[in-house]
Amino acid sequence: MNERWNKLPLVLIVLTLYSVVPTNFVFAQNVSIDVEPSSILESSQVLSLTSLGINAEGNGPALVSTTIENLTGEKIDNLYLELVISAAKIGTIVEVTQNSSRPFSLNPFQILYFSNNDLANERIPGITTPITFSGGLTPEGDNFLSNLSGSASLPRDVYSLEVILFRVTDARGRENLARDVAEIGGGDSGALSFDESEIYLKSPGDVVGSLAEITNPYPQFSWEGNTGVTYRLLVVEQNGQDSPESLLQSAASSSPIGESGSLLSFENLDVIVEGTSFQFPSSGAQSLEPGKTYYWRILKTVQSSDDNEDVSSEIWSFTLKDASKVTSSLPVSQEVEQAIVELIGQDAYQSLKERGFTIESLSYDGQEFAGPAAGIKLDELLQKIRDEDIIVAGN
Repeated sequence: MNERWNKLPLVLIVLTLYSVVPTNFVFAQNVSIDVEPSSILESSQVLSLTSLGINAEGNGPALVSTTIENLTGEKIDNLYLELVISAAKIGTIVEVTQNSSRPFSLNPFQILYFSNNDLANERIPGITTPITFSGGLTPEGDNFLSNLSGSASLPRDVYSLEVILFRVTDARGRENLARDVAEIGGGDSGALSFDESEIYLKSPGDVVGSLAEITNPYPQFSWEGNTGVTYRLLVVEQNGQDSPESLLQSAASSSPIGESGSLLSFENLDVIVEGTSFQFPSSGAQSLEPGKTYYWRILKTVQSSDDNEDVSSEIWSFTLKDASKVTSSLPVSQEVEQAIVELIGQDAYQSLKERGFTIESLSYDGQEFAGPAAGIKLDELLQKIRDEDIIVAGN
């Protein structure tokens, strides 16, 4: 068996079956196949490859069970299994066929039940013949697995698994008896990501190093994530010595306020939030001071496939500017002019131009952008309009 396939003991097959209702396609009404994911998968919000037993080599958790049933009163000989895993954006990832030297048989009305561990151990309970496969990762699948290295989840795509039961006879050659096709990500919601833990920050600020500035000392923090989840919001002050990561890790090591915790000297806010937004409070926090830079991130705990797992967003930063001292204006370049026209319309822009105007700041999504930061944000908005991520109705 392909060595890299052997190190992936049917985990990819299992992952493609998560939250899927299989559909049976029976060519001859004499054999049925039924594939069911385990409760471990059904209750998981995140599918961790390590906790699913990717290195267990047949001794990990039973993640998927398969039932094959002979529906007739006759014995069926020379049976084989074939497994094909595909991704819509990639093509066929894995294709394996049971070795021709080791077929198995089904006695009248016999039912076989086996798990992913059984196949990884080359056996099916009730069958004395070892079950071995030839084939493995396709070239596309080999690239897929290499790119997956270090990741805790499958990339966003539409995945499918086809399990075929066939027999080979001298008279007819290969004859497909039944198959089971499972697909995930092909519903109305489109391609599905297996990692439901992602948190996307929206405001205030931007990624570390972006030099984002705000003028509101009580900004509205907002992010995108799963609904019905409890989040933890951390805000810390830059000290010029420690990295943003270490500052936020130190803050997370203590309890949040409201849970018998207290703020550290460099910690401005540490609260539990029900929802995906929070207004910086006037009390219960250390005030934000003009001229200082701050880092923030969102944390949450989700149920993983073996235990609870802590998930964190990326780190964003912003500098609080004194609104009364923000006097710098933004040059009206061709790109800035085009962005303004897209946002307010040609007539309104022409009226402003005739009266004369300067751009001192831009307010967007609850935060202020001044000087060069306003130009960067306008360029970003213009690109979103071109990409139709933002639709300006009637200007």
